[in-house]
Amino acid sequence: MEVVKALPFIVFFSYSKCESLQTSLLHAARQRLNGQDYLEENLGISVSIMVAQFLQDATYEEVQTIAKELLNLAEKCKRLKPHESPSECAHQLMATFLTHICNNQGLVASHVFPDCCKMKTAARLRCFLSYKKDDADGHDTPLILRSELTCEAAVENNVSPKARFSYEISRRHPFLYGPTILTMSACYETAVQSCCQEENKTECLRTKLEPIRKYIRGISARHHHLCEIGTKFNEKVASAVFLYEYSRRHLELAVPVTLRVFETYKRVLEKCCKLENPLECHQPGKEVFQRVVLESRDRVKTYCDLQKQLGSSSFQDRLTVLYTKKAPQLSAQELVVLVKKMAAVARRCCPLRDELQSACVEDQAKLVLGELCRSHSGKPVNAGVGHCCDDSYAFRKPCFDDLQVDGTYISPPLSCDQAISLKEVLCQAQDEELQLEKQKLLSTLVKQKPRTAEDLFLSIGEDFVQLVEKCCRAQRRDVCFQEEGPQLITRCQSLLEASSSQSGLM
Repeated sequence: MEVVKALPFIVFFSYSKCESLQTSLLHAARQRLNGQDYLEENLGISVSIMVAQFLQDATYEEVQTIAKELLNLAEKCKRLKPHESPSECAHQLMATFLTHICNNQGLVASHVFPDCCKMKTAARLRCFLSYKKDDADGHDTPLILRSELTCEAAVENNVSPKARFSYEISRRHPFLYGPTILTMSACYETAVQSCCQEENKTECLRTKLEPIRKYIRGISARHHHLCEIGTKFNEKVASAVFLYEYSRRHLELAVPVTLRVFETYKRVLEKCCKLENPLECHQPGKEVFQRVVLESRDRVKTYCDLQKQLGSSSFQDRLTVLYTKKAPQLSAQELVVLVKKMAAVARRCCPLRDELQSACVEDQAKLVLGELCRSHSGKPVNAGVGHCCDDSYAFRKPCFDDLQVDGTYISPPLSCDQAISLKEVLCQAQDEELQLEKQKLLSTLVKQKPRTAEDLFLSIGEDFVQLVEKCCRAQRRDVCFQEEGPQLITRCQSLLEASSSQSGLM
C-alpha cells in the first residue's frame, strides 16, 4: 500500500503498484515532488509535454521555444477572476497552440499539417491527434547510450536531465498521461544523479533505468489502448474495461470508493484522450487520486478516532447535532434512528485494522444512507439531501459528509420550557432510553438555532442528563425536578439567546 500512497497518480492509470521500480528510487522521487508546489514547478514541463506529444519530430529546442510562447496564456489561466472559467481558459490554450502551429509552420519545418489547418478548432484537434504515432509499436529504445554522455548532460546548466527526459518520453509516447511522464522523469533524474557518483556508472544506470523503461512502455501501451477504445467505440466501453480491471486489482477498496475512482477516471479519460483541456490533464494526478481514495481513508480515520476519543454516548451526541444541522426537516425520531445506525457502523467497523476500516465504513454507510434516500424518494428532505441522493451514487457519502447547515430551514418558535420535559417517569428509563431522550432534546434545540456552535448544545444535553441522575437519586424526586428544572431551562434559554448574536458570524 505504501507505493499506492506514494505515487497515486501513476496507479490511477496503471492498475499496478509499480513494484518493479526500486522502492528507494520511488521514495527519493516522491520526496522531490512533495517538497515543492507541484503545478507551479512543473507547469513549463507540462506545456512542453503537450507540445512534444503533438510535434513528435520537433527538436528539443523547437519544443521549448513553442512552449515558452504558450506559457503567457497559461499564466493567465492561473490568475482567473471569480467569473472566469478555468475550463474555457484551458480550451483557449489548446486553440492558441494549434493556431500557433498553423501560422508558424516554418518554425517546425518537418511538421506541415495543411489539411488540419484548414479545419475549424474541434475538427482541427481531431486531425492533429490522428498524426500521433506511438513508439510502443516500434523497437525498444534504450534510455541511455553511453554513461559518460548521460552524466555530462546532467551537469549542464541549461538543460536538466528531468526536462530532457520528459521531452524524449513525450515524443515517443504521445498518449502517455502527463503526470506519469513527470513522475518517471523525477525517477530518471534521481537515478542519474545517484549513478553518476558511482565508479561503475554504466552498470548502475542500466540497473536503475531498465525498470523505468519497461514500465513506461507497458503503461503507455495501456493508455493508448484505452484512448483508442474510447475513440473508436465509445467512452462507456473504455470505462467498463477500466472498472473491470481496476476492481480486480484493488479488492481492498469498498464498492463506493471504486466507483468514485471510476467516475473520476471517466472525466480524466475524456480530457486526456481528446486533450480538450490540457492543463487539467497534465495537472498533478496526485490531487485527483487523493480526493477519491486518500481522503476517503482520512475521513474514515477521523470518524473512528472521534468515536474512540468520545465514547459511544458522546459520539452519538455529536452525530445528532451534525445531522440535524444538515437535515433539520427530519423529525427528532428520524434523526435519532439515523444517528443510532451510523453509530452502529462505527462500533462494527472501527475496531478493525486500519486497512479494513475504510471498506467496512463505506459499505455499511451506503446502506444507511440508501435507506434514508429511499424513505424520502417522493419528497426530498431538502435540496442538499436530494442532490446527494440523486446526483451520484459513487459520491453519495462524500456529498453527505460535505453538507453544511441548511440555511433555508425555518423552525417554528419553541422555548426551552417546551423543549425540556422533566418528569419522574424519566427515573424509570434505562441508560439507552435516557440517551435517546437527550438526543431528541439536542435535535429539537439545534433546529431552533442551527448555526449555533455545537458545544453549546452538548453542554445543555449534559446538564439535562446530570439533572435527571441527581433528581432520581433524591428522596423527593418531584421536589428536586421542580427546583432544579427551572434553573436548567434558564441556562438553556440564555445560551440560545446569547448564540443568536453569534449566528450571523458563522
